[in-house]
Amino acid sequence: MELESINQSEAALSLLHEVLSSRRHRTWSPTYEQIMMTYLNLCLKLHKSREAKDGLHQYRNLSQSQAPGSLEKVIRYLMEQAELKCAEATKNADSIAE
Repeated sequence: MELESINQSEAALSLLHEVLSSRRHRTWSPTYEQIMMTYLNLCLKLHKSREAKDGLHQYRNLSQSQAPGSLEKVIRYLMEQAELKCAEATKNADSIAE
């Protein structure tokens, strides 16, 4: 995303949240899955757990009737990414402690 590439991660997160919560875009498409994964990556990068939770609620409302498998895929992606971040932080803390 262009905003992220110029260090405007907060603006990118805000824009993606608007897309997910917009009332105009209420028909699920596979593109929303990619948008949600990018949104979650930004939330993890910026340590915005509340925004991630809100985004998941918005995505659930969008996808639950048309693509419930997509919601599961997005949640599994979030769990994998969070575990990777946690392992990386643990590794960094261990190396600092030594």
